[in-house]
Amino acid sequence: MKGNLTIDNGNTSVKVAFFIGTQVVATNRFTRRDTRLLERFISTYKPNSAIVCTTASASSSQRIFQVLEQRLPQVTHLTHETPLPIRLGYDTPETLGRDRIATAVGAWTIAQRLDNACDVLVIDAGTAVTYDIIKSDGCFVGGNIAPGLGLRFKSLHEHTGQLPLISADGNTPVVGYDTETAIRSGVVLGLLGEIKCYISDLKLSHPNLMVFITGGDGKLLHSHLADDSIIFYENLAAEGLNRIQLYNQANENQL
Repeated sequence: MKGNLTIDNGNTSVKVAFFIGTQVVATNRFTRRDTRLLERFISTYKPNSAIVCTTASASSSQRIFQVLEQRLPQVTHLTHETPLPIRLGYDTPETLGRDRIATAVGAWTIAQRLDNACDVLVIDAGTAVTYDIIKSDGCFVGGNIAPGLGLRFKSLHEHTGQLPLISADGNTPVVGYDTETAIRSGVVLGLLGEIKCYISDLKLSHPNLMVFITGGDGKLLHSHLADDSIIFYENLAAEGLNRIQLYNQANENQL
């Protein structure tokens, strides 16, 4: 069963997916300290290549790289210099997060299938929330970076004397009726307002805009947004990584 393995080595966990062609077959996630799941994943699906996107430090990712290089004949490490199906119109591509490149490619690839005249906004709601614009012609323009839900909750707890640390799960009224709901509503509704305002402002300059949301908090935020025009896509980074790997494999075969 030949196929590509995608590894998204993020700030909080490692997400892995196996593709045959453009079809995702299986996904999983694990911690960097326990690579046994990765080894079992490789043993089960027997990929012939892998592509790795990492936002974690090189030292904390060392064991993952060792496993991949020992078990697979071809391992691609995504950087700003990796050949891409899109163009990076970013002033400092060397500082551009690899996860942002992956999700941008994933969102643009899907948008091209749905309506190739649309510009794309991809919102990746993880530890940080990133907002990135890719034009319909495949040019990555840039975007914004803001604190994610977890960082906002943690900041309120750690930088005040008595506010508790809570999660995003639970009642989120427009007006909080106790300290817990006041914090949750302030954080969650505040981020939702940020997202709505950003989309509204961008549509002034990009009227034909397709919006994707992904990331660990993407599903929660999408449910609160209650907007059918916004596409929630859980495995967007994996889709982008696989597209990049296929793009490079096709170019190699043409040489």
